[in-house]
Amino acid sequence: MDLPSILKAVSNLLLIAVGIPGNLIVLLVFGYIGCAEENLLPADSIVFMLAFVHLLIILTRGVPQTLFTLNYRGFYDSSTCKFLIFIYRMSRAMSMSMTFLLSAYQSILIAPVTSRLSYLKPKLSTLLLPSFVFLWLLDGATSIHGILYTSHIRNITALKFTLNLSYCIVEYPSEASYFGTGTMELTRDLFFVFFMVVTSSYILFVLYRHRQQVKGIRSSEQNQHTPEMRAAKIVVTFVTLFVVFFGVDNMTWVYTLSAHKVPVDLNNVRVFFSSLYASVSPIVVIASNKKVNRKLQCTKTVKVSQSKTTIVSTD
Repeated sequence: MDLPSILKAVSNLLLIAVGIPGNLIVLLVFGYIGCAEENLLPADSIVFMLAFVHLLIILTRGVPQTLFTLNYRGFYDSSTCKFLIFIYRMSRAMSMSMTFLLSAYQSILIAPVTSRLSYLKPKLSTLLLPSFVFLWLLDGATSIHGILYTSHIRNITALKFTLNLSYCIVEYPSEASYFGTGTMELTRDLFFVFFMVVTSSYILFVLYRHRQQVKGIRSSEQNQHTPEMRAAKIVVTFVTLFVVFFGVDNMTWVYTLSAHKVPVDLNNVRVFFSSLYASVSPIVVIASNKKVNRKLQCTKTVKVSQSKTTIVSTD
């Protein structure tokens, strides 16, 4: 195994080691809150869905890529490849959609009473489920080519209009299907990215204006610890992560549209950065969400109490 392969394997293993437990923690905490406490807010539901699709991304792209890098070739037949690529592409699109939906929800939630967005506030909870269904259908429909054009690796002489994903290939039958699919995905992605940036910028604007209004009421030290400022930092963090990681992903995708033969290493870069957002985002949630922190603290306290009880009983 050469040095580049080792580095790729180590980097992918790190993403898996961070991403799978992180997203599982978010899923378990919000799942418990929803089932046991029946107190799951719309924003919590969106974060729950975001963690779910991020877990799918890591399982359907990060894990197979890592296994292939470690020279495992056990299960990559055409049916498996079609399943993996379709679920991955739909989950990747849902990751973008959920990030946009979260920023849109927050922008409506903090909109001033005088804003035209304020009339949507009472309808947010009822609009959530239809939004989930619509986005799953939309992203599934725009990812159907993952089933149509994907197959296992085989000996082929012509790699024209073919994406080599190392363990599977996506072989488009014509130039029209290649550019048409790429343009459709790029248009969809740019749509969500544009409106996500717009809604996130609106959130920051509202929070900045609110901070200016209360400047004379509270001290600067207190202002830095208000819920509004904490929300602003979280929004900036998510937007920065999204723009950087998915920006690299989409730039490489744009390049592939102009290249007849796409290098395998370029696709590896796309895999890494798309999985990177899925692995890092649960860390942001765990570090910033008070509900998650409280549940983890309760779990830790219960374990400590149980261990102390065990020690006492054995004495």
